[in-house]
Amino acid sequence: MKGTLYLSILLCLMSCSNKCQSLYGEWEVKSSYYKAIYNINNENDSIKARVVYYNDGTSVYGKSNSEVYYLFKNLKEKNDRYVDVISGETKLKKTENNVSIQLISKDSIEAITYIMNKPLKEIWVRKRDKN
Repeated sequence: MKGTLYLSILLCLMSCSNKCQSLYGEWEVKSSYYKAIYNINNENDSIKARVVYYNDGTSVYGKSNSEVYYLFKNLKEKNDRYVDVISGETKLKKTENNVSIQLISKDSIEAITYIMNKPLKEIWVRKRDKN
């Protein structure tokens, strides 16, 4: 009985870990309004999305900038989605999540960001090496 319980717990932990790892990698945003590439990885036990490239016609970040920018810094799983946990350092009055991500498949993500309290849904596609 104890062996079955330990095995169940181990399998649960492994499946959670594998699901989270499938988020890791470079993702290209499919948008008509701007171009962006984000790299999602685990840094210091936090899931972060570093801006690799961003260009909306007025602002350009990434390739030529030496400064590092993040879309989110602390993603946590909540109800089959990943949400950005707002840190206590922010001065936001609302605690509504500003980024919500859900895996659609191993190579696509639905990302919801909030602009002026209105959701903006986007599809991100895993960026593949051109070998």
